[in-house]
Amino acid sequence: MAVKANKNPAGSGKDDVRDRLLDAAEKLFCLKGFSRTSVRQLTAEARCNLAAVNYHFKSKEHLYVEMFRRQFEAMIRSRLEAIDYVMQLPQADLEGLLRILIEPPMRRIGQDPAHTQVMRLLVREVLNRQIDSEMIARPMRDKLFNRLGQALKQLVPELPAEKLTLIVCSVDGVLLHSFLFMEYYQKIMPNLTLDELIEHLVRFAASAIRGYAKG
Repeated sequence: MAVKANKNPAGSGKDDVRDRLLDAAEKLFCLKGFSRTSVRQLTAEARCNLAAVNYHFKSKEHLYVEMFRRQFEAMIRSRLEAIDYVMQLPQADLEGLLRILIEPPMRRIGQDPAHTQVMRLLVREVLNRQIDSEMIARPMRDKLFNRLGQALKQLVPELPAEKLTLIVCSVDGVLLHSFLFMEYYQKIMPNLTLDELIEHLVRFAASAIRGYAKG
């Protein structure tokens, strides 16, 4: 048993240690940022020894990339599942599609602070890159944006096909701004409820898309 432990410096349960490191990276990088998070802090949070980071990820930088990839892929997967769910409904409509994309992340702001921190990390990465931007752009374009564009075109056939990606980016921007600046919305509009904001975002985006389709 001692020989096996030496061969795997991460400790027992190889996959379990790797997952714990990814979980620890998600928590600490979200709270402290990349530069202010040390390998010692990561391994303490993951309850493993210092060699585990190198063993599983080669470096703190690669651990960050894998943590980011895991979160980013999960986000894209959940959105694709939501789009597919709405589009198979007999009465699928534009408002229903927009609502299922907008409402869940907005409601999680108050219900799941950890999710909010992850979303803020994704935005922070765009502003202060630690990873190759193609890792973000390619799956967003090839998986999420293409699928959402197809769904929008199906629901609003008049939309120009060559503008679908730009329209999708605009819809994403409406959601992202509200998500990131919710605290300021509440200060500027103290009587605004979450339900009202969600309904506004759905109506605003739907009106913009239909208006765009009409030229």
